Order: sequence, then C-alpha cells, then structure tokens
Amino acid sequence: MRVMLPTNLLIVRTKGSTIFPLYSRFEDYEIFIAGELSYACKEHIGHKRAEWNKRLKEIEEEAFRLGCDYRFTRALTHILLRRADFQRPKTRVDPLKIRLELFSEVARVFGGAVVEKGEKIKVLEHVARKYGLSPKEVIEAFRSIHEEEEILRSFSDIDPEELLKEYNLALTQTLLFKALDITVELRTTGTCAKIILFNVKRKGLMYTAEKLGNTIKLHIDGPVSVLKQTERYGTRLAKVLPYLISAEKWKIRARVRRRGRIYRFFTTDRLSYLFPKTELKYLEYDSDVERIFFKRFQTLGSGWSIRREPEPLVVGKSILIPDFSFTKNGTTVYLEIVGFWTKDYLERKIRKLRGLKGVNMIVAVDEKLSCSKILELPFEDIILYREKLPAVEVYLRLKKYEDSREKKRIEVLEREEIVVPSEVYTYLKSIKVSRLSDIITDLKKYGMNKEEIIKLLERNKFIIEWKSMDPKDIIVRAPPRMGST
Repeated sequence: MRVMLPTNLLIVRTKGSTIFPLYSRFEDYEIFIAGELSYACKEHIGHKRAEWNKRLKEIEEEAFRLGCDYRFTRALTHILLRRADFQRPKTRVDPLKIRLELFSEVARVFGGAVVEKGEKIKVLEHVARKYGLSPKEVIEAFRSIHEEEEILRSFSDIDPEELLKEYNLALTQTLLFKALDITVELRTTGTCAKIILFNVKRKGLMYTAEKLGNTIKLHIDGPVSVLKQTERYGTRLAKVLPYLISAEKWKIRARVRRRGRIYRFFTTDRLSYLFPKTELKYLEYDSDVERIFFKRFQTLGSGWSIRREPEPLVVGKSILIPDFSFTKNGTTVYLEIVGFWTKDYLERKIRKLRGLKGVNMIVAVDEKLSCSKILELPFEDIILYREKLPAVEVYLRLKKYEDSREKKRIEVLEREEIVVPSEVYTYLKSIKVSRLSDIITDLKKYGMNKEEIIKLLERNKFIIEWKSMDPKDIIVRAPPRMGST
C-alpha cells in the first residue's frame, strides 16, 4: 500500500552540495492535520468523491493558515487515497449505453446542432421511456462515469502519527527516484541480512554486495543511471527501501540529481523513529523470467539437478546471490540472470564474478532491459537473451562442465574428423525439413552415433531448432545451399 509521491509534492532543502527531505517531526499541528484528513476519509464513506474533495480542500486551507506547505497536505492526501476504495455508483442501465443513446438521439433529431434546454429535456424523456427509466435516472447514469461521482465504499484507517511516518518514507523514496547511485551499510542478524539481500535481488536491482566484518555494504545503481524504463526501476527501488531501513543499524548515502545539479544525501538509523516499522518478509519477483525458465529446464531431462535461490556465495569480501544452481555428478554451476544493466554495471558485475575463484558461473543478460550498447565482454559464459531465457541454451553451456568421461568424448569429437561414407552425403542432400530422431535412425546404420550425427549436421551448416532435448521435438532444416541442390 506504500507509495511514492509525485515529484511536484517533494519538499526538500539544499545546503551547498547536500540535499535533505523536510521530514515531519510529529509537531502538534502536523498531527492535527493528519488526523483531520484521516477522519474526513472515514466521515465520507458512502459519499461522493466530490464531497470528499471539498472537505479536503477546506482542510488544506486550514493547514495553510497554520503554516503548512500546501504540498505537505496534498502529499498526505495522496497517501490516504491509496487506502480508499472508490467505486462507480450503481445504475439500472450501463452508463456507456445511455451516453451513446443520448448522443445518437441528439444527432438524429438535431443533426449535431446546439441543443437548447427545453430540447434537452425532450431527448432525456425519449431515452428514459425507451429504457423504462425516469429522466433523473438517465442523468445519474450519464454522469456516473465522472470521477467526482464515484462513491467512497471503504477506507483503511491509519493513526495520524503512522500517516506522518508513511509520509517521511514516501519523501525518501521520491527523492531516491532521482538517485544516480546509492550506498547502504547494514548491521543486522544473518536472517535479516539474507532477506534484505534476497529482496534486492528479487526486484532486479543493479547491485554489488560486500561483507566488511560485521557490516554488509551494498552499492545499488540508482534510477537516474538507467536510460530506459526509469520509472519501472525506481518503483522497484522504492519497494526495497523499507527493508533496508529495517536493519538494526544502517546508513544510506546517495548522489541525487535535481534541477541539473548533483547533490549528496545522507541518513542513518538515528532517524529510524521517523519511519514506519516494516515486517521482514520475502518480496515477490517482479519478473516471470526465472519462473518460466525453471519450469522449462525441468522438462529437458538434462540430468542436471536445478535449484532456485541457492545460498548466497561469500568469497573473500564479495557476496553474490545466484538465481539458480545446477548440480550433476558432484559438479555445481551457478546461473546469474541480469535484468537492468548499463555498460559500467555489467563491467563491475563481471569483475566481481571473476573474483569468485573456483566458482562455475553462467551469466544471462536481458538485451531488452539494457541501458547502453551491447558490450562485447571477454567472458565466455555470457548468454544474451530477449524477454525469455532459453533453457536449451543454458543446457548447452552446462555440457562443458559435465564429468570427465563425457567431456573427453566431446573433446575427441571436436578434434577428430568423422569418417563419413559417400552415401551419407547423398542422404544429407535429400533433407529439407526433418526430425532429428528420424535422421539419427537413418544414419545409425552407417555406424554413426548420435553425437557424431549432430556434429556432422552442424559442420554442414544445417539449422537445428533445439525446442527441447528430446530428438523427436528437434527440427532440422537444410541450409539454403544444400536445400537448392
């Protein structure tokens, strides 16, 4: 239910190169205004939004007389609005149908000319008779689509001081929406730290983490560093912030861009009393990429055991939470899926991964969520994907980690020429579109095994569509050169 504020409601002060939000300090007049706004919501349950808006305007004027910035009152109202449930008033007939009927009748009778009051009444009466309604009911149905006609059905009440704490949190979230980068230092229990790290990971934020003694240091790229989908990224950061400030000890530093200048923002757990308490829990993923990939990989029959959200890797000072781990014959390989990225972030990420000595790692990068030109990185296990991560592509990368006997067999195939009878080449020329399983069956009589057949097809530029690891589902298409002979 927590929500950022529109940027035009952000109240901050600057001093030199420093910026800080004007937090509520729970002054009597602030608690009074917060209480009046909350009571106005409860008081207007069952009333139209127009009546509620009128009362809020009166409170805003009263707050102004007490010395409140109008943005303060409107920001509180914005937060309360998310706790209110407005619904269109019920009508005996579909409002859209009534509107279309009225417009059609005016066009039919008056040809679109300006209609006088008396003529409007005749049109209303005509439509009312047609639908068995009174003219008043027709007017109510006509007006019901307007926002001010909506009815406040329910409201989730909140204590005035808690409302002010939510306001302080919203100020911070809104300010950090303009951050270039954020550095967070946390001191907390192992369980709390794990939840916080997993939530940062689950929201797809661009981050690196280090363990410095009893402190965890997070560096998070800010929304302003993202050249595309800034709002989406900023919203995810806002969802994580309440968990960052739920640690026992915390410090937050950020560089914030405002009106063309770069300012520094700093806050610590000494201000914890200004913010609402947040129950630590795991956030939901914002992306289906991991869920879909997990499901598809399990259907491949690859022999690799897959685990989602393995334990964090701690190597030296670096902490990394991979998205998946794969295990086979005592070998473990990790998969890190990178959503949002910039050239600088990806370079830092790869440097961190290279520092994880003795860890087998595959990195998948979503091209669609890139914020800079695709970077040719000297890292052999990078997979570029778009929206959906191909499970087969990951399996092909895993093959090189398989046990020594399987690996040796693959290496032999790479080095040695395959002795192929001329009849095989004649057969290959006849292929246009075929199942891999059929080709394997046909060529086995020449003493070739499955691996050799696949190698031969690849060497001769056949297109192999790896829809799964089942040869019956894999389609082989001839290259243009061979298909035309």
